[in-house]
Amino acid sequence: MNSRERVRKAIRFQEPDRVPIDFGGSICTTICADPYVELVKHLGWDLGLPVVPEPGGMTVRLAEPVRQRLHSDVIELENPFCFEWRIETKDWKPWKTNAGNSVLVPGGFNPVVDEKGYTHVQDYLGRPAGVMAPKALAFDRACPTGMSANLDDKMTPEDWAKSIPLYLDEHLRQLEQAAKQLYESTEYAILGGFLQAYLGWNGIFAGHTITDWLYRLVAEPDYAFSILQATAERALDNIRIYLQAVGRYIDVIFMSGTDWGTQKSELFNPKIFKELYVPNIRRMTDYVHQHSDAKTLYHCCGSVFNLMEHFIEAGIDCLNPIQTTTARMEPVELKKRFGGRIVFWGGGAETQTVLPNGSADDVRKQVKERIQIFAPGGGFVFSHIHDIVLGVPPQNILAMVDTAREYGQYLDG
Repeated sequence: MNSRERVRKAIRFQEPDRVPIDFGGSICTTICADPYVELVKHLGWDLGLPVVPEPGGMTVRLAEPVRQRLHSDVIELENPFCFEWRIETKDWKPWKTNAGNSVLVPGGFNPVVDEKGYTHVQDYLGRPAGVMAPKALAFDRACPTGMSANLDDKMTPEDWAKSIPLYLDEHLRQLEQAAKQLYESTEYAILGGFLQAYLGWNGIFAGHTITDWLYRLVAEPDYAFSILQATAERALDNIRIYLQAVGRYIDVIFMSGTDWGTQKSELFNPKIFKELYVPNIRRMTDYVHQHSDAKTLYHCCGSVFNLMEHFIEAGIDCLNPIQTTTARMEPVELKKRFGGRIVFWGGGAETQTVLPNGSADDVRKQVKERIQIFAPGGGFVFSHIHDIVLGVPPQNILAMVDTAREYGQYLDG
């Protein structure tokens, strides 16, 4: 059974020959540049400078020998631009991380360092987009978080929708060519992600701070719904042309990277999510299901136990990262309550605890436990929780994927 067949069975709640592994199949299931350099050195390989398509999180594109060594069954259909800042991923040039490693970044990535050593970057419209502290290893978003002085100064749904870019024809042609090449020349499951996947589900980009938006969800639900509705309508415009270009090639479509959970609870009342978000997400997932065979994948960090039923109602097929270090996200209970109804895409090893701080034996023990819980009946794609950052020993990374590969065998797959 090849990787594509393996993933397709698992996400349809069937048991393949073994649990599929996703390492590097999306920007939420990969590794950052600095630990990647350590991993490659540990393997004794010289693969040249790592390519960083997403400088915001400093996540890398896996070199093919690394992808194979990590037993990954999933490959990303990259967009022709980075999600965070819409900088086209071309004209690669060297850049040095704060840890001192040289990497390749897009030519349009032109950060400026201020007198205090902070690194600033603008998006494709020239707006402040990211800031990196002098010793940081990735960028934070350059957006205010406090309450705005004038809450009456807000963007209309119509203007908000117009501000969200649509795919250019040249980008769609590039995507179609790349998807076809991956489909015909590899056996990986292909994970795509459309243009809007990181835009605005919390309304921050509609002229609001996160504090403003949380206030409006409670105090101005009609307005908040209108923004979410406009977001969904614009998303549908992009989804239509995206699926026309690549829908026949991809197996999974990454729909959103917005987090609705914290370490201790959901970000806001789950009832609000059900009333305001679910109908708009459902419009998007319904369209995907009606016009392709792709399954929908949502990334949502944090404690989201009380949102799980709403995710299922919204037509979300696969959920990542299954952050088991947060409140109420116990693997046994998740499998008991939601197994067979939503695919657990993640939850395999904890990047907040065991991976950086445990021994290789600790990692192997946790991986075995998670496979024993999540694997029966399919509906599980093994992946680490969050991207791997500097501080995770290379031997722990290898222990994780090797154990998943060896221990994840189904008897009758």
